[in-house]
Amino acid sequence: MEKSYALSITENEIDKKYDEIREHILNDKGLSDVLSIKTKKDLLKVIEAFCDVSSLKNEDAFFKSEKHKLAFMIINHQGTSFDKELGIKKKHYLDKKMANEWKKKYQSIFHPDKNIDDNLLDYEMIMQKINKIYSQMVGKA
Repeated sequence: MEKSYALSITENEIDKKYDEIREHILNDKGLSDVLSIKTKKDLLKVIEAFCDVSSLKNEDAFFKSEKHKLAFMIINHQGTSFDKELGIKKKHYLDKKMANEWKKKYQSIFHPDKNIDDNLLDYEMIMQKINKIYSQMVGKA
């Protein structure tokens, strides 16, 4: 989904391009039946509402992406901390097949060969931690 340029526009730019932005939001985006923008103040309210919704969508603005969040949880996994977030349930500790499925899922995301162009994460270390968590699940730790 493309980011609307209006969400990052300044109030000064709105003064200069009010008609163009209004047209973009109401007609180009097909919102004329839903929204009423009659003044610059109305437009600012709409933009503010979209920004509020956008920030709710990115509750975890601390992490660059969901992948970075998962990597953090895997690297910092101790005991059962982060189990819920990583989708680890009691059944993974009881059923070796379920534990193996969990391991394969995360290996497919973090395998170094699948992330050759990404040097932001230490995929070797993440894979080691995935294997360590798996070993704990199957009782080999």
